[in-house]
Amino acid sequence: MGGVNASPNYVTTVGIGLPSGKVNNTTTQGGIVSIYYLGAIVGAFVGGWIADRAGRINGLLLSAVFALIGGALQSATQSLDFILVARVVTGLGTGALTAITPVYIAEVSAADHRGGFLGYVFIANYLGISVAYWLDFGLSFVDGGNSAVRWRFLLAFQCFPAIILLAGIKFLPDSPRYLASVGRLDEAREVLEHIRGSQGAEVEKEFLEICVVAEGTKPSSPVQFVKVLLGRTNSGHLGRRAWLCLWLQIMASWSGITAVTAYSPVLLTQAGYGSIKQGGLAGGLNTVGILGTIISAQIIDRFGRRPCLIWGSCGLFIVNLFAASLYEGSRSNPAKAASIAPAAVTMWVVVT
Repeated sequence: MGGVNASPNYVTTVGIGLPSGKVNNTTTQGGIVSIYYLGAIVGAFVGGWIADRAGRINGLLLSAVFALIGGALQSATQSLDFILVARVVTGLGTGALTAITPVYIAEVSAADHRGGFLGYVFIANYLGISVAYWLDFGLSFVDGGNSAVRWRFLLAFQCFPAIILLAGIKFLPDSPRYLASVGRLDEAREVLEHIRGSQGAEVEKEFLEICVVAEGTKPSSPVQFVKVLLGRTNSGHLGRRAWLCLWLQIMASWSGITAVTAYSPVLLTQAGYGSIKQGGLAGGLNTVGILGTIISAQIIDRFGRRPCLIWGSCGLFIVNLFAASLYEGSRSNPAKAASIAPAAVTMWVVVT
């Protein structure tokens, strides 16, 4: 959406700005971006509910269908109402994918490599974002960036990974934990032995632990989640952990990365960069994120989740403070924007 927001043809099609690409209805622009996340919240709940009842693989399959339909609808946008509905549909699919994928990865990963494997998921995430921005950079040269292809192709491009997922997901086995939770113990053992590559005592011990946990596991539901948040469960620690996870995710999005991902071309334009430079810099900013995620994937299992989270958050606080100050200085004093903006971009690089 960062590249889409910078497309003049998109701005006029959904009625949020002028043919020059200048947005004069920023509230609606923000609403189009944000309503996707509203759909994602619902999709995460529904996706978790389906994954506990039909399996992780079937949950991912259905989520990919929604992501595919939503991407196709977005690329065919004709009006503001059209894209709002399309964004919600896409959000439902992506929210479910985002909820189920880390669970599946965690359940099939060995404990001593689980943090790194989850890190690789987000490396792929950054890779996808970078590809989108570099596509926008290339498409910005078509008709001087005013072509409808610039933003319609970007929105349609998300259909390709959804198609690949639909074609290949059924070749993967379901997770041993899910199989054990629905009583398919022999299949769970077989899958666990296959993904661990052995049939030794360690695998047998892990299988028995999975069976013990599965006995007391209940399928998730929105009602059950509310009970957990309110502390109405047998385990007093569940509520605290749920709130901790909830606020960690919210604060991670508020750390600045969501703004850089969704609005970097807009931010760069407001900081004084021309269309070509802002397109290239937006691609570069999000490409740098791959490097940061690779580093975190390599160190998280070595140093632990908590120290990495604490020191990463401290660094983000300092960098965001400088980035916001420099950005506002560039906006309020256009005459000095050329000298201030590079420093702001440097801070955004660190944020990603």
